[in-house]
Amino acid sequence: MPVIDLQGHVITYRLRRSNRARRISIRCVPQSGFEIVYPREKTKSDAMAFFQQKQAWVLKTWIEAQAKNMMAMREQRYVDGAELLYFGDKIILQLRADGEAARYSLRDNRLEIVLPLELQADQNLLRNIIEEFYRQQAKAYLPRRLHELAARHGFQYKKLRIKNQKTRWGSCSAQRNINLNLRLMMAPAEAIDYIIIHELCHLREMNHNRAFWALVESYCPQYHHWDRWFKQHGASLIL
Repeated sequence: MPVIDLQGHVITYRLRRSNRARRISIRCVPQSGFEIVYPREKTKSDAMAFFQQKQAWVLKTWIEAQAKNMMAMREQRYVDGAELLYFGDKIILQLRADGEAARYSLRDNRLEIVLPLELQADQNLLRNIIEEFYRQQAKAYLPRRLHELAARHGFQYKKLRIKNQKTRWGSCSAQRNINLNLRLMMAPAEAIDYIIIHELCHLREMNHNRAFWALVESYCPQYHHWDRWFKQHGASLIL
């Protein structure tokens, strides 16, 4: 599917001609992007021109839809035995009562959090602790992996910042700085590599044009698979 880049948000869309349509309309499909429907008497160029005119609305609608989707995914509570994701695999949250200060450790496939019993029902506290776990894992892994892939493919960047963004997995600025989302640590290693290569390629091609995607494919031949993977599973990688 074709994509449009609006302020760093890569949004997919498709054009559909309809015999029943009386005017051009745009519909947001949160899991896949936007559908632009146009009547028989209009052309694809007419539909695209209308879509371009509505860019501000499209961006606002997309961000709101992604935020609502992520809020809906937050039904899982952080309780003993809850499942989390780490490098694409499931790990089990284990709560243990002890001591006065909260601490955590990853052992095999268990993320053990130790804190006083009376605090184990505090969902905000637990979410903050779990976010700190992913942040520390991201700081240990993402800079090293970014450096490895940049060196392998001949890219040079300035700084890396690790953030917990709501709707973006990564970004690259005109100043050659790269941002990566700490929630990438929930995704498989190959998916993380795709996002890193995606942002590195923006050092040479700032737009999502054909040259950009050809560059991405030259370094990540399976990028189609991982791009679809994030569209299908990205909303579940939440804190």
